[in-house]
Amino acid sequence: MNILAACAAGAALAADACAVSVVCGASAEKKNVGAVSAALSFGLFQAVMPIVGWSVGALGSRMISGFEGIAAFAVLCFLGVKMMLDCFRPPEVTPGVGLRGLLLLSVATSVDAMTAGIALPAAVGATSFPGLLAACGIIGGITAVLSFIGYIAGSRATRHFPVAARLIGGAALTALGIKALIMG
Repeated sequence: MNILAACAAGAALAADACAVSVVCGASAEKKNVGAVSAALSFGLFQAVMPIVGWSVGALGSRMISGFEGIAAFAVLCFLGVKMMLDCFRPPEVTPGVGLRGLLLLSVATSVDAMTAGIALPAAVGATSFPGLLAACGIIGGITAVLSFIGYIAGSRATRHFPVAARLIGGAALTALGIKALIMG
């Protein structure tokens, strides 16, 4: 297995999860616990979904082709618009992302990892299933670290610019959803 290729794949697949983690940090009430939860959730989904994609193979790519962008669009836009609307509620009523929202975001940001899983063994030189598992572990680890850092950055931005950070975060989620629809 080519570790450098696996790290590059991990960084590329982690980009959306990291961006969404910034948004989660900006909207959260429990900063430290939330950072760990976001890191574990995004990292786990990014590690498991390529294995799902690899397992389903070409049949799965035909089955989900065209729908992954729509699913990511729906989830990300819904949460983005909700986050922007929450900015106009009194602070004591404004909720964080919550566990259900975090899981939905984890799924939405890892659909591309599932699709990438079809070609991942060839891309990283994983000629065996243990090699594929190692590559997926690297991808999940990189995603977890970047998501943790992103979450902390988002929570710090909220301390200084609470409404602006949430509006920008909601707009960013919506933009990621539109990107998924157009690119997916």
